[in-house]
Amino acid sequence: METRDALEREVEACLAAGLPDVDLLELTVTGRSDESYLRVVVDHPDGVDLGLCERVTRTLQAGGLGDRFGIEVWSPGPEPPMRVRRHYLRALGHRVRLRVDDGRRVRAREGVLESVGDEAVSLTTPAGVLDIPFAAIRRANDLDRGGDG
Repeated sequence: METRDALEREVEACLAAGLPDVDLLELTVTGRSDESYLRVVVDHPDGVDLGLCERVTRTLQAGGLGDRFGIEVWSPGPEPPMRVRRHYLRALGHRVRLRVDDGRRVRAREGVLESVGDEAVSLTTPAGVLDIPFAAIRRANDLDRGGDG
């Protein structure tokens, strides 16, 4: 099976070539190996509607991904995921929820995103400021953005 990073790069390349204003927020592979689905969560400066989801699906199919996967395209919803540094930068000052692997277990951390560095983010929580390396973040959501596009 293909690696997640390779699939993300392939999806991003397809989107950059065909729909450069579309931002890939999250990619998930679901299903069995003989019936795998590629679920992509996308965003666009003008918002995400059914027409955009259809264009994204066609673009990914034209890029060959439809030959290997069923394709599902989703809008970001009320708590959009954050995957790459630019998503975190867009969420500065917002309340965020992070799933963080501290080496022993994965814990939820919620607070205000205060800064975004090259290697880590700073989160203000009721317990104080936490510096969290990007490498430890397993999932992140912007709680204040509300899918506003």
